[in-house]
Amino acid sequence: IAMVVGMALLGAFSVLLSGPLKRMAKAAYRMAKGDYEERLAITGRDEIGELAVSFNRMAEAVEEKVEALSDAAREKEDFVANFAHELKTPLTSIIGYADMMYQRELPRETVRDASWYIWNEGMRLESLSLKLMDLAVLGRQDFSLQEMAADELLQDVAEGLRPVVQEREIAFRLEAEPAYIKVDYDLLKTLLLNLVDNSMKAGGRRITLLGRLTETGYEVSVEDDGCGMEEEALSRITEAFYMVDKARSRQQHGAGLGLALAERIARVHGCELTFRSRKGEGTRVSFCLDCEKDGVGDEEEED
Repeated sequence: IAMVVGMALLGAFSVLLSGPLKRMAKAAYRMAKGDYEERLAITGRDEIGELAVSFNRMAEAVEEKVEALSDAAREKEDFVANFAHELKTPLTSIIGYADMMYQRELPRETVRDASWYIWNEGMRLESLSLKLMDLAVLGRQDFSLQEMAADELLQDVAEGLRPVVQEREIAFRLEAEPAYIKVDYDLLKTLLLNLVDNSMKAGGRRITLLGRLTETGYEVSVEDDGCGMEEEALSRITEAFYMVDKARSRQQHGAGLGLALAERIARVHGCELTFRSRKGEGTRVSFCLDCEKDGVGDEEEED
């Protein structure tokens, strides 16, 4: 009788001791399968309980590491997609100017101008690739902003777009008041090209690039007469991979990344994109930069 009772007690103690260990083993197996939210219930303060606490801490650390790795991989994918997206407009300008030089007999001055735009866009792409890496992958925000003439920058954007708008028969208008703004040239030009590219994708036949002095700074806006957007779409328009019209975006090789990148560039310059749109009537996107009415240009004129 004593032996039977002893064996029964040993069996009960064995179950009590091995049960939590088996649950830990099953939890570890599920974590190995990818269930990183697995946690153990802590039922006591003995050695088994302490082991369960340690297991839960380990599970939390593993989950955090996996999330960090996933975020890093997603950021790298976004960078590749962003860079591929940004190649389109400069390459279109480069191809347009190169085709013009190849197909026509042009005056030497025109050839020099076209060659300069090809060289300028090539250099910008080289610089832009590094800055997009800093912006999209490393999350850098402390870019060095340099003072430059706003009207000259907007004129440069318009000249780069000339082959594109001519090919698509779009009436493009530029109005730029003179002022001096502190910007990163490559990033701000990328922002503006994205806004104009979106206007063209929206079916705009008339696009206006406007720069004007206001009480709060230098307002830059891009306005079109395209298809416009519903009110509910405006709150999500800067989300990565969000597309208002998926069918049209895919047809035009859009990925829903242009405005997401533009919003990040705007924040680098201490401002935000403001959208105003109505379905069937077009869209207006604007942002306001800090500016100096009297800047480097005035000093040069005095000299």
